[in-house]
Amino acid sequence: MFMHRFHSKLKNAAVVAALAFLCLQVPSAWAGTNHSSKDLYYLAQKSYYQLMGSPDKQKFRHHWDKVIHKFSQVVERYPKSTEAYKAVFTVARLYEGLNKISKNAKDLDQALHYYKKVSHDFSPGTLTDDALFESAEIYRDKKDFSSAARILKTIYEKYPKGDRAKKARLQYQQLASRVHELKKQTAPVNKKPVTVRKEKKLEPVKVASAVKRKKEVISKRKSKQPEPIKIASAVKPGKKKEVKSSPVRLKKKVVKQKSEKKAIVASKARPSAKAPVKKALFKKGKKGKRGYLYAPSSSEARRSAPLVVVDAGHGGKDQGAKSKKGAHEKDINLTIARHVKTILVNRFKYRVVMTRKDDTFIPLKERSEIANNRNAELFVSIHANAAKRKSAHGIETYFLGTTNNDRALATAARENGELVHSVKDDQVQQILASLITTTKINDSSRLAGTVQDNLFRSSRKKFRELKNLGVKEGPFYVLHGADMPSILVEVGFLTNRKEARMLSKPDYLYRLASSIAEGIHKYLQDKGPSI
Repeated sequence: MFMHRFHSKLKNAAVVAALAFLCLQVPSAWAGTNHSSKDLYYLAQKSYYQLMGSPDKQKFRHHWDKVIHKFSQVVERYPKSTEAYKAVFTVARLYEGLNKISKNAKDLDQALHYYKKVSHDFSPGTLTDDALFESAEIYRDKKDFSSAARILKTIYEKYPKGDRAKKARLQYQQLASRVHELKKQTAPVNKKPVTVRKEKKLEPVKVASAVKRKKEVISKRKSKQPEPIKIASAVKPGKKKEVKSSPVRLKKKVVKQKSEKKAIVASKARPSAKAPVKKALFKKGKKGKRGYLYAPSSSEARRSAPLVVVDAGHGGKDQGAKSKKGAHEKDINLTIARHVKTILVNRFKYRVVMTRKDDTFIPLKERSEIANNRNAELFVSIHANAAKRKSAHGIETYFLGTTNNDRALATAARENGELVHSVKDDQVQQILASLITTTKINDSSRLAGTVQDNLFRSSRKKFRELKNLGVKEGPFYVLHGADMPSILVEVGFLTNRKEARMLSKPDYLYRLASSIAEGIHKYLQDKGPSI
């Protein structure tokens, strides 16, 4: 009996250990040589986002070379695959990024070479117009405006429905006029060697005859001068009053008309005292599963502006982390989320849906459902961190993914709460599979990088000791359920004495919110192609 219980416990422990190993070591499970193009590309892609999320790694060339090599392997082994097409584009982007750090012109030439390969070696796809556009940008930086203009023209003529067509047309018009001006400036330089004056030298006889003709013309003009009587009669004293009086009267009338028009325009421009103050619209979704909508007052913005879901983490009975002085994470999250909402609506004119606007408990699953029901463009969840080690500090931003980082796993476990234990064992592989194949991870990573960079740069001006923990992957359930690019921002550790003190200051919370909102705006304004 004892041995039977011992063996059953041992078996259960083995199952738990196997599942834990699966969660932690998904990438290492692909250590074999028989990778498919998708598997090989995923490994390269993962290393790319790790590089982009680490400013320290970006300082050293060998980290860039390592990622470039991984994408090059995809092209070598599967040259005609879709993954090879994306890999070539990413290699070009990596060389372009490396050039900004190395300042080596050869890196920029390599970037141009690979961008050309995208359009020359592969069938047209979603990245083709992006590759051409980046090529034009490089030529423009090299002051080769004619080549840049030629490529820009190709983009809007061959790919009129692409997302780069409109911008390419505008830039082409600017460059075309610039090239035309340069040609005008260089035109006189080419004509200088032609000596026109030397060919048309006048002989002495012709010059003398010309002088005689001039003298004759002058003498004729002198003989035909008008008499003094005609000059005096041209200005009669009786007409002086008419000439002076009529313009004065006209001027007075014009001045009156202009002043009346200005008064009318001014009255239209100034809002009346009774005019209603513009306020953000507010709508509550049915049964609480559509969140709380806020939109700009402009009717056009209400129809077409991007919609961002701002999720204040925790709430109600779920208090989240707690500082030594009793500050609750749920309250800090809500304060920051409200500021983010206000800035996005009023300053950037976006529509915003808040998952909660007060101290209410909302299950994790319903938070992502709100974003899905609203067909949101982005989902941003705001949290404050905690750790057993009191010295842990810094800000970090997560996007959905697998990880073997202990700190990231601990953060995910805390944010997932009781839900971790509700996921059945047979669902683990399905969840991990969706993490690998989902396309939203690409944009989520870029969004995380933009927000994290802006958050650190701006907040550090107020808090000099702030540490940049970078962009990380994590198995957060609230991100897994969202159908759009989604991130989770950790604004600091409530368990750290200094950061807890900063998180209790209203002006610092507003700065954090402003930084997050600006990062979201930058991402939406300059949304690059997905690799």
